[in-house]
Amino acid sequence: MSKRLYLPYSAGCFICGVDNPHGLSIQFYTLENMSKVFVDIDIDKKYISYLNTVHGGILSALLDEAMGWAAFLYSDSDCFLYTRSLEVTYKKTVQPDIKLLVSTEFVEMKRGLATSKGMISDVDQKDVYTLSKGVFFQTSKEKMEETKQYLIYDESKEYHPKVVECCRL
Repeated sequence: MSKRLYLPYSAGCFICGVDNPHGLSIQFYTLENMSKVFVDIDIDKKYISYLNTVHGGILSALLDEAMGWAAFLYSDSDCFLYTRSLEVTYKKTVQPDIKLLVSTEFVEMKRGLATSKGMISDVDQKDVYTLSKGVFFQTSKEKMEETKQYLIYDESKEYHPKVVECCRL
């Protein structure tokens, strides 16, 4: 089994913020031998829209954040990337409180724009619930430096080498 390499989080972020009482409080990771970003999650019923169906906005937010990380980690960018466009295709409804896997990967960098793709599936990747594609643009060096101070690291975890190189103060 491949070793997990984690990505930092921030306190207030809706997706990864540990101090956001309304957020998902997840932590992204990569696997040592794969160029993908992952999240294991079971989404609480407080994030449903219709009866027993997770809101599509929650699913797209998860994919957006994970694809942005994939674009940063696996492109030649030395600054974070922000979303320019996001395309999400919902294949099946997602019920709350089931184990899901978010999996994203960098596709290409073209004319300064990074493209990533992603999916949300069951943990065995047999049932695919959501597919996505995102296009991302690079932030400025100043914004990158400003953002670094808000990133949190758990010293008991090992982090992706690019995160250590580019994101740690």
